[in-house]
Amino acid sequence: MPHPAASPSPPSPPASLHQLLLAFGLTVLAVWICVAWLDRPIAWFVHDHGLPRLAVLRQLTHLPDVIVAASAIVLLLTPLRLCGSRPAGRAERMLLDISTSVALAVFVKNFLKFVFGRAWPETWVDHNPSLIHDHVYGFFWFQSGQGFHAFPSGHTTVTFAAMSVLALWLPPRWRALAAVPCVLVIVGLLGMNYHFLGDIVAGAFLGGVCGIHVHRWMALTRRA
Repeated sequence: MPHPAASPSPPSPPASLHQLLLAFGLTVLAVWICVAWLDRPIAWFVHDHGLPRLAVLRQLTHLPDVIVAASAIVLLLTPLRLCGSRPAGRAERMLLDISTSVALAVFVKNFLKFVFGRAWPETWVDHNPSLIHDHVYGFFWFQSGQGFHAFPSGHTTVTFAAMSVLALWLPPRWRALAAVPCVLVIVGLLGMNYHFLGDIVAGAFLGGVCGIHVHRWMALTRRA
């Protein structure tokens, strides 16, 4: 007696989706660990040891500002470049990918800051409530004021958005160099008490996702 034909199984998600979901799950877990055990001890350690007085740490936090400014210039000049007859070179394509990734990352992180409404480690903006000054810690959802925009870290998001694209453009043996600016910015942010560790973890994930997917999308459009 013939066996009935087996019903076709539903198509499995692409590998990239599995990787994205795995990375998202690990990020959520890491942020939860930071919120539960790491954020407050690190912030108090930094404050008690006076690390924000070190000028070198403040300088490290300015790198994302340079990245944003350079990306804005590239995007503003891109329409003029498209008017030219010479095809864009490798360096030009790389800079456009980086700038597009940064622009997307800035847009998304600004929206998420509003959604999560997290208070800062220290009081920096308009007497904002903070852990160190007011013993305020946590998420205050859908807050529009700058005093509740700690999560995710915008500086980390911008840096990882740019450096993840740079890493994909570099030869494999040089890709580790793209991690250097990321580490320096993280050290600066933690050392200045500008962000909790959980903010930085979330920013790293968001920036990396923006960079990787913008790079893939731009590559597809060029092949089309």
